[in-house]
Amino acid sequence: MSLNLELHSHDLLLYPILQNIDEGILITDTSLNIIFCNENAGKILGLNPNQILGQNVDCLKPHLTFDNIIKDQRRIVKDIKVINEDEVNVTRGLLEIRPKCYAAYAILHTIDSFKEYQLNSLLQTPYEGIAVFDKNAHLLYSNEVCRGFFPCNSSSELNQKMSALIPWTNLQQAIDRGKTFSTEVLSPDGQALRLVFLPIMRHNRSLGVIVKSSQVELSRINEWEQLLEQYQQGTARYSINNIVGNNQLICEQKALAARAARSVSTVLITGESGTGKEIFAHAIHNMSPRRKGSFVKVNCAAVPETLLESELFGYNEGAFTGALKEGKPGKFELANHGTIFLDEIADMSLSMQAKLLRVLQEKEVERIGSLSSTKVNIRVIAATNQNLAELVSENKFREDLFYRLNVIVLNLLPLRQRVDDIPLLSHHLLHRLNQELGTRVEKINPEVIQSFCSYDWPGNIRELENTIERAVNFCEGNTITINDIPDNIIQRKNHYSSTTGSHSSLDNILGKQEKALIEEVLKNCGGNKSKAAKTLNIHRSVLYRKLHKYDIKL
Repeated sequence: MSLNLELHSHDLLLYPILQNIDEGILITDTSLNIIFCNENAGKILGLNPNQILGQNVDCLKPHLTFDNIIKDQRRIVKDIKVINEDEVNVTRGLLEIRPKCYAAYAILHTIDSFKEYQLNSLLQTPYEGIAVFDKNAHLLYSNEVCRGFFPCNSSSELNQKMSALIPWTNLQQAIDRGKTFSTEVLSPDGQALRLVFLPIMRHNRSLGVIVKSSQVELSRINEWEQLLEQYQQGTARYSINNIVGNNQLICEQKALAARAARSVSTVLITGESGTGKEIFAHAIHNMSPRRKGSFVKVNCAAVPETLLESELFGYNEGAFTGALKEGKPGKFELANHGTIFLDEIADMSLSMQAKLLRVLQEKEVERIGSLSSTKVNIRVIAATNQNLAELVSENKFREDLFYRLNVIVLNLLPLRQRVDDIPLLSHHLLHRLNQELGTRVEKINPEVIQSFCSYDWPGNIRELENTIERAVNFCEGNTITINDIPDNIIQRKNHYSSTTGSHSSLDNILGKQEKALIEEVLKNCGGNKSKAAKTLNIHRSVLYRKLHKYDIKL
């Protein structure tokens, strides 16, 4: 083997040390044949170290591509690879034996993986069934209680029974959105089961989901679930630096958010879906004196009306049929000395609005079934994509609650009104997606950026992010091109543009009539765009596009 010719013999003294460290170590000679592989590297790669000695490093999967590193003269490269379904930090480097003659090495370190959760003794609770799914919704683990709910003879049979009972969409929702929620189902033998979906998050990435199952009439809650839920919902992940944009109006909103953070007053964030209302709420909490307290999120539209009261206010033992024996604190109690974020507050019923108003006025909550109240020290941030003033006029939202919420107001622009930020946002999202997906797409073709700037983005930043993520997955090289973008986003030239002047004249006449009609309707509606869109029988996004097209100022 060429090792003896290329490395000094005393380097062999390092081998016992390399064999006993926690990381996986792999070394090649100058022909890139493997001359050393410790046991930890073998475990990570799923190979017998002795069987790969002397083989070329290209036999490994995934490929370590040392030849590219040598070609580019990159002495050290660090990245993350998925090896045997585990995320592994891989450090690759070169050893210069002689001038322009290199051996190579790799250091492998397994990132804290989802399988650690399977070793947690808390999964062996005697009261609840526990099933663990990976990020691809494949069943990895189930405890004895779970297998009792689904009698079976093998893991594959259990997987089939649970897959039939637990909707795949529920699993995928928990994994993709990273949100905790619950539902009730009937087991194959007619038992009523309550399923709680607990996504596992590490570094803002979903690694999988734990599904807890329990009989409705015998439900119990474990202390570890409360701690896990508080951890997941009590930590604000984003700061003001996560809000990207140089548009003058968005900068004004960021400055207003910074001022609001110094106050304890209620904040109302308005804007269309996908404009970043939740990120602003996170940022306000993280800039405030309450940043060490809990940040608790509640989506008022996602929780059924029958469950929303118990979710917000909690309940005592025996409050209703199926109540947990120990009772349960509500979100307001969990947010004590912190911040509670009430998203989609316009979807809250009038009766719940009255109870929320009392919390805001009296700073106290009363659990269902309780005879006493509990004082809470909370800061409320609410968000909506609807016009609350309109809802008040239609008697769909309480006027007194509206004025209680309407203290500090942030109005977030839709993406079509901050077109100047689209190039910056696009490259920022591309960089973040590369980190999350482990991809290396470095550029976006200027033609793509031009199409992005011409598109209306009804889904706003969320739609832009999804579009770039799709492009990253379809991209063949290191640059996103127009071929990687959905057809509905590509703005194609009007086929009348090169026709005769008669067509142009007709277009001008129709355009003037359309502009006059829109201006008249807006005037009659008092400048209210939502009412104007309904009167014209068009979607609000279409109205915004036409306002921009005809440069109609209000």
